[in-house]
Amino acid sequence: GPATREQIQRAVDYYAMNYARYPPSILAAEIHRCRTMVVDMLTRNQPERDRTELRRLAGWLSALLGDLAFTLSDYVGAHIHLGTGARLGIAVGESRLTGWSLGAQSMVAFFGERPVDALGFARQASEYANTALHRAQITAWCELRALAMLDHRSDVRRAATLAQHHMDTAGRDEPGRFGFDHAELHQHLAEAFLSLGDVSAARLHADCSLALKNPGSGGWAAATVILARAHAAERSTAEATALANSVLDTVP
Repeated sequence: GPATREQIQRAVDYYAMNYARYPPSILAAEIHRCRTMVVDMLTRNQPERDRTELRRLAGWLSALLGDLAFTLSDYVGAHIHLGTGARLGIAVGESRLTGWSLGAQSMVAFFGERPVDALGFARQASEYANTALHRAQITAWCELRALAMLDHRSDVRRAATLAQHHMDTAGRDEPGRFGFDHAELHQHLAEAFLSLGDVSAARLHADCSLALKNPGSGGWAAATVILARAHAAERSTAEATALANSVLDTVP
């Protein structure tokens, strides 16, 4: 009934907002059980409207499982779950789910050192980005990093400018696993500029990201490591080592 679907939606929201609080393997097992329950419910006779809502919820749970599989370095599993999320998003007309799932597939391809595939997924994802915040997310999280890996320098600078423009237009942050914020934007800008050898720009954006994150968080660690790499690129080994050690000392 409607109360059950409401509770499942609350579960999706809770997992998305508290993603980093739990070990990935434990969270993945719980979300998998929740999705199995939803799939079980879909075998029952019910109005098409209710089936559509359950498929939408199954899509978001699949997207979470795909991200967890990526976190656990299971790239094949990640693509399977994220592909399911994208297909269900298309089937129920949920552009946000489709775009985010395709964007996450771009991320998986990027870390699998398949930049051409990453760029392809990013451009598919951009077709479903229907808000300024989502456009900023797809441009910075997906397209920008793929272009940087391909060494398309002029396109990187264009994408960086575009991502910042979209973020300025959005004027807000969205918390949670499926959201995007200024700290993450600056993190991706720092990564891209570092890969281009523009160390001063990389350091500037890493500092901006750091200023927006709590020490010990995943985002803080990522920005600190980028800053350490920037110092290493300038052969400032003492500063780079000190920053790297600060991450090891702070993150459990």
